[in-house]
Amino acid sequence: MTRLFGKGLALVAVAVLILPGNAWADNKPVGRIIAIIGSAEYLPGGEVPVADAQPGQVVPVALNPWQKVQPKQMVYASDEFRTGRKSRLRILFEDSSLMALGPNSRMTISSYLFDAKEKLRQGVISIGHGISMYIVNKEQKHPKSHFKILSPTANVAARGTQGYLSVSQLKTLVANQAGFIRALNADPAVIGDVMVGPMMKTVIEEGKPPTEPEALAGPERNMIQQVIMGWVGSRYREKPRQGSIVTDALKEEYDLFEEDSSDPCTSG
Repeated sequence: MTRLFGKGLALVAVAVLILPGNAWADNKPVGRIIAIIGSAEYLPGGEVPVADAQPGQVVPVALNPWQKVQPKQMVYASDEFRTGRKSRLRILFEDSSLMALGPNSRMTISSYLFDAKEKLRQGVISIGHGISMYIVNKEQKHPKSHFKILSPTANVAARGTQGYLSVSQLKTLVANQAGFIRALNADPAVIGDVMVGPMMKTVIEEGKPPTEPEALAGPERNMIQQVIMGWVGSRYREKPRQGSIVTDALKEEYDLFEEDSSDPCTSG
């Protein structure tokens, strides 16, 4: 399903459209919100109805506005999230993988499939801009399992890893803390990829292959981690379940930013 962005009403030209009686897709949650600080908003993707129309008919479709993220809110494939300039958001997926957004960041759950019985997880996360953390559960051992993180310049494949990304329109910094990730340019015409190991980093710029991995300095890692993990004083925080893969990685918490419930989500 294609979601249109904008305000107010949009006109959708439908040439031929055949729909079942129920216009909503049979979508299941793929995760949930486990922590919020400041102001975070979302555009629902998994529950957006499609308008009925006759062949050749033009139908006005009301677009959902950005909505405030709620504690323990369920997350669906195609949901889009954005945070304000003093805000953070943490999402725990059904397979116990985790994505955290730092301030002034934007992320879309492009697709997510999880089959616990088959140990199959296929996730695609798109980071529009900002800073984020990934913790990818290594227990999904099906040969077709994957976890991909996309940005305007990067395509990152991760499995059983933890690390951070800083994303702009022209450059992506990948700072990997544990495990290995494969990084290449988002443009398939740009040849070249690298494997980034523990405590290593690479930069992927527009039109260029990833730089050769180099050591990630402790102060660099700590700075990124502190920006993302400023959870002390948050108005909502759920502790990870005992035995969860994310528990150890989330022990340290920081109070670098004052909570501001009126903080606007400034990402465009």
